[in-house]
Amino acid sequence: MTLRAFIAVDLAPLPALEGFIRSLAQTGGLKAVDSSSLHVTLKFLGDTEEALLPRIGEVMRAAVSGIPPFQVEVIGSGVFPPKGGARVVWAGLKGAEPMTVVASRLEKGLEPLGFEPEARQFKPHLTLARVKDPAAGEVARRVADSQAQGQFGSKLVSELYLKKSVLRPQGPEYSTLISVPFV
Repeated sequence: MTLRAFIAVDLAPLPALEGFIRSLAQTGGLKAVDSSSLHVTLKFLGDTEEALLPRIGEVMRAAVSGIPPFQVEVIGSGVFPPKGGARVVWAGLKGAEPMTVVASRLEKGLEPLGFEPEARQFKPHLTLARVKDPAAGEVARRVADSQAQGQFGSKLVSELYLKKSVLRPQGPEYSTLISVPFV
């Protein structure tokens, strides 16, 4: 049996960030994320065989080995792609270097299990909204620019999660399959 999965760290909602997400939700043509499920995806696995879950858990434990919990600051916002029609509004992260190390270790550890390495370099960020109407791309860019220097607060990152994602009409539903603490 297969399931749709990804590996991430969760970032509980911050009041200032929730306010920005609410403003994005009121912007026509954008679909804001549910602030209760904010996370940074370190590795998207896609369709994953359930039989691989124990081995994925081993790779996750190896990926966080020697990395203690760390603070990240949520600062600024922008859009992907940076030029042309915007598709995603994101918030930046300061102090996320440990995530980059973990993402690199995950790439190397998961490749022997059949997971293709990412073609693009890992850039830690929080997805805040997706552009649903291409005509809203410029509006998304203006809204993101309004918070380009925004200070949204900080959070402690203490666990890495393997999450199952079920796509629903109202938005994705996530559940945790494996949790690994940073130590």
